[in-house]
Amino acid sequence: MEIVSILIVIAFLGFLVWRLKGSSTTGPSGKETFVLPSGVTLRPQPLLTDTDLLLYNLIRLAVEDHYLVFARVPLWAVVSVEAEGKTRSQVLRQIALKQLDFVLVHPGTKAAEQVVLLEDGFPPQPHEVIRRREIQSVLQAAGITLITLKPHTSYTVSQLAQMFGVGEGE
Repeated sequence: MEIVSILIVIAFLGFLVWRLKGSSTTGPSGKETFVLPSGVTLRPQPLLTDTDLLLYNLIRLAVEDHYLVFARVPLWAVVSVEAEGKTRSQVLRQIALKQLDFVLVHPGTKAAEQVVLLEDGFPPQPHEVIRRREIQSVLQAAGITLITLKPHTSYTVSQLAQMFGVGEGE
């Protein structure tokens, strides 16, 4: 009986050594650095269209003393998801690829207070309606105001200031 116990202990120790050795080669030191495959060319691309840039500049002028303005921000970057385990992962997966057109960040709190989404097509495509609804529900749950603008509509700086609640009477 003693021999069987000793063999089990030795087998267990051997297994532990094997697992530890195996995990150390797959750890951070075992990873190769990323190398761009041959035949792949990367070039910078514009972040904003001409219309988006015009709107960005108008928004920036309208809120310059009140907010910092950021463009093309991922939704997950403006909310903190506080949940346990799988629930947190599910929420993060759901919002992972959703992008916000413009985000107004309070310079003191450094938190997003308002988000601008541009409303493109008429009528909107079904997938776009679902995307907007999901973004709206996340922002509403986080207490972030959502403002929708039409990119091909002319806005004045004072109109935008009023929309964002930073007009002269505010």
